[in-house]
Amino acid sequence: MSILKVDTINEKTSGNGVQIAGHVVQVQQFYNSNASHSTSASASFVASGIAKSITPKYSNSLIIIQSNVTMSYSSGYSHIRMYLNGSAMTGSNLYHVGYIDLSHNAYGALSFQAQHQATSTAALNFEIYYASPTGTAYITHAGASAALTLWEIAQ
Repeated sequence: MSILKVDTINEKTSGNGVQIAGHVVQVQQFYNSNASHSTSASASFVASGIAKSITPKYSNSLIIIQSNVTMSYSSGYSHIRMYLNGSAMTGSNLYHVGYIDLSHNAYGALSFQAQHQATSTAALNFEIYYASPTGTAYITHAGASAALTLWEIAQ
């Protein structure tokens, strides 16, 4: 077994950065510690305002997406999903982020985790969208907190 001990690591070529697979390159976060009611009665998916963008430093980075809303509510039922650049994330379904139903979990937290493989260094815009085919959905209940965190991981 070998042990590598260093005090500093310098770039070989200026401007390329030191690339170590698996390290966190950057973190971007939307956070609202005391949300107000954010509601919709639309049967079509609408933007929630819980959104954050990240511009990957490397074109092959893995983007880890984590979100948490401490309290949502629906007077009927509601579908919640994650959108990327204005469209539902590839492979997502109606319940990608969650489902709230008056008969089963009228007040509920929404916790979500996923990943996206970057293919360029173009900005990636993530946002929670929700639809309420029956009744009114409160994606954030007054006094709840909401967060959307994006982690760029070098590959």
